Amino acid sequence: MKNLFKCIAFFISFFSISKSSFSQDITTYPQSYFRNPLDIPIQLVSNFGELRPNHFHMGLDIRTQSRENLPVYAAANGYISRIKIEKGGYGNAIYITHPNGYTTLYAHLNSFFPALNDYIKKKQYDEQNWEQDFELPANLFPVKKGQLIALSGSTGASGGPHLHFEIRDTKTGNNLNPQLFGFNIPDNRAPIIKGLYWYDRRYSTYVGSEKAIPITKKNPIYTSTAKVVKVNSPLVSFGISTEDLCNASAFNLGVYSIELFMDDSLCNAFRLNNFSYTGTRYVNACIDYSKLIKEKRYVQYLAVLPGNKLNIFTPTSTNGVVILTDTMQHTINIIVKDAYKNTVQLKFNIQLSDSLHSNLFPPNAKPLLPNQQNIVNGNNVKVIFSANAFYDVVPFVLNEIVASGSSVASELAMLHNNTVPVHDSFTVQLKTTLAANDPLRNKVVMQLISGANKYIAKDGWAEDWMTARFNKLGKVQLLIDTVPPTIVPVGWKSNASLAKAKALVLRGNDNLHELGNFRAELDGRWLLFAKRGNNFIYTFDEYCSKGIHTLKVSLTDFAGNVTNETYTFTR
Repeated sequence: MKNLFKCIAFFISFFSISKSSFSQDITTYPQSYFRNPLDIPIQLVSNFGELRPNHFHMGLDIRTQSRENLPVYAAANGYISRIKIEKGGYGNAIYITHPNGYTTLYAHLNSFFPALNDYIKKKQYDEQNWEQDFELPANLFPVKKGQLIALSGSTGASGGPHLHFEIRDTKTGNNLNPQLFGFNIPDNRAPIIKGLYWYDRRYSTYVGSEKAIPITKKNPIYTSTAKVVKVNSPLVSFGISTEDLCNASAFNLGVYSIELFMDDSLCNAFRLNNFSYTGTRYVNACIDYSKLIKEKRYVQYLAVLPGNKLNIFTPTSTNGVVILTDTMQHTINIIVKDAYKNTVQLKFNIQLSDSLHSNLFPPNAKPLLPNQQNIVNGNNVKVIFSANAFYDVVPFVLNEIVASGSSVASELAMLHNNTVPVHDSFTVQLKTTLAANDPLRNKVVMQLISGANKYIAKDGWAEDWMTARFNKLGKVQLLIDTVPPTIVPVGWKSNASLAKAKALVLRGNDNLHELGNFRAELDGRWLLFAKRGNNFIYTFDEYCSKGIHTLKVSLTDFAGNVTNETYTFTR
């Protein structure tokens, strides 16, 4: 029992470093200020706070009837304050600043209203750059509530036609939950609970594994199938798999808040509202990341990991970890709500049984701690993690493997494994096997493989060491890339007549799947191509008159290999 209390005392002191930074927002928002940004009833594909890979969803995804080019309207009076055009992310997006202290965002747009479209196109041609991110003064494009501002689409990182809509606090830039602003989205359906798990919190969440607690629903409350859930640790936390349902949507959505009580005392609570876009990656500290990677299933933690700085939590003394100091039965009550206060409960009894303690830390692992810088040194690899990198203690294992092959320029370094998340970018240095005067050094890139995903980066050399930055763990290696990318016309060929065509499409590809800079010139003048995935798209406009034209394009990959192609066509 003496060792038990020492363990509990250490736990409380370890977790108290972060609890003071957590708070919940309880602001009441205006209920009739903003209108529906579309002219059709709001049907949600996704809601605010829904769990996504590496981020919470920060707005509403509104269905557009599986169509593009629906009119999009300003939700309230204001002015267009920012434009963003990018290959991924939001695609084409408009920000409108309103006089009541809020900013709305409209994303994945196909096009903008004519005057704004002309302004943007001129800026793109002046700067010879399709991608844009710029702010606008208040007097340039004022808008009225209900004014047409754009046509909907599926640009950027979009899985299909829809409108992504956000509301932000203009002063702080924080994203707010649009479902709290009085939009007509009928919903009287409570969330559902699909799974319950407990974790032995004497250990790091990256050392132990979850233990499933079978549950059943006894209307209207969920409970455990066992009369008493027995655990063999005095320090436990819980995780829950849950989804929300909505009257006007066939999609499962994210929940708004969860509260955890033991014997009627609050242990943990969070509310998904009012946090910054830069903080949304903390979703990886709020879920069982390992379970997501291995099973593609989201489980939300009902406790705060020591490196989680997201301000969605209500402060409590143990940040959600349940402390069992006796062998009595205790009541656990979990209350799950959506944004419209539809509620479901999960209630069961828990009891401490035999408390067995094992050393689960791998003998060859180096403990990397949250809230401090961590450095890992190998023979031919160096890795530097910032103080924000990890959410819990990581039993980091480094392996270096000699690799061979004509394209290999270093050993293969195994940076632990991809089931542990990293919050921000970390620095990797790899020592090359190429001689100092080898010209192939100019064609070297660093590749990281994390699960099924491959990433390429290249920051520079310092003697025999190349540096790059990544934000996922996995296998890293230096590769020699002398293969230039390819460019292929899609649906047309050189010397073709394109008099009836609406657009001209080229597809790029690279052996390492990472494309760099693309440039096109029509009759010697820069030409505006949009980017969608690996496609480069020019929509015919006033910059291409009738007649015979020469199109020159160049495409560069990360290693600096360049492909140049020349085509002719008649318009």
